[in-house]
Amino acid sequence: MGYIDHVVRRGLEHPSTVSLLKRAIQDGPEQIEIPKWGVAVLVVTFLCFFVSLSSLEYTLRDVVATLAMVETPSAAITVSPSEESAPKDVKEGLLETGPTITLVHQKPITSSIRGTIRHLLSVAGWTSRWRGLLSFIFYYLCFAVTTNIFDSLIPRFVPGRVVLIAAISGALLANVHAAWTHKVIAVPAEKRFQLFKRIPARSTWKHLALPAAINAAAVYVSVYIAQGWMVLLRLDRVGHENLEKYTCAQWTSLAVRAVSVIVIGFALAIFIIVPARVTQIRVEASILPEEVDTIVPFDRTFDGKVVPKILGGTGCVAFLDAWRSFNWEARRRLIKLYVKMYAIVTAFTIVFAILFAFNVWAVAGAEVNKQLARARNQGF
Repeated sequence: MGYIDHVVRRGLEHPSTVSLLKRAIQDGPEQIEIPKWGVAVLVVTFLCFFVSLSSLEYTLRDVVATLAMVETPSAAITVSPSEESAPKDVKEGLLETGPTITLVHQKPITSSIRGTIRHLLSVAGWTSRWRGLLSFIFYYLCFAVTTNIFDSLIPRFVPGRVVLIAAISGALLANVHAAWTHKVIAVPAEKRFQLFKRIPARSTWKHLALPAAINAAAVYVSVYIAQGWMVLLRLDRVGHENLEKYTCAQWTSLAVRAVSVIVIGFALAIFIIVPARVTQIRVEASILPEEVDTIVPFDRTFDGKVVPKILGGTGCVAFLDAWRSFNWEARRRLIKLYVKMYAIVTAFTIVFAILFAFNVWAVAGAEVNKQLARARNQGF
């Protein structure tokens, strides 16, 4: 929240924004008159979009992606009968030929969004698309309260205070986040809301705190790096330059620099945000009680890196081992899932934008035309 407030405040203090507001106040444009039924239609349309988009993002980004982060593709053993017996006139070998045993690696459940949702519906019912939603809301409410508290306690001159606040808040609420992860990956329980019963013991906090802090701060670290890259390329000064006098070479340079920022953003997401997220989820999954079954196949030993407590181990996967045990095939599967997710969300948003524009035009088309003509005459 602190970072958003900072961005909004800097945007309002920008000279072009201030001048635009002054012109709007001085000119005093007429308000667009929309009938009450039109306002109701637009509000209902927007609320439907907001709820649908939030539901879609939660299902894909939080439920399906979390299952993909913990799934360990299982292998099936097939036994083929021995070959037909040889003719009687052929001497039998010293050793009898037994059945052929073949190890077949099955296709991961989370290799496709459709297959994952179909599997969820078969195991956990029609509400499985929103598994752990109440725990998710509870965690982020606690996170918002905690960040606001530390935002008022930590002085503003502290370098990287936003990253520090996020890391501290994530670490303090590590066990609560683990409870949400366990709710998502575990088979349905008898009771609907068992958040407080699912919260791991306080003794596990020392294993959960570090990955939780890194994951919470990863997004803000990526934003700082992207902002530094923009300053390095002088993109922060574009708004103070006269773009009308740009030459072809200058426009080309600007386009190349803008594309490089997009590339840097994708690289930061793949190499910082995703590994931090995967590491936290897998560390949390490693402390899932043994008596609790998971929705997808899950190797609790993490390739033998987890030593049970009864054998003198921690019963939890180490920070680095959590990411190392997530092999390249699983990483590619997760990246493909994210690409599909963003494509679906983008297409959904575009469809809504077209639908909302059509509704605005149907409700107040004449008034919108007047305002557009007036703005065009004023040089906007």
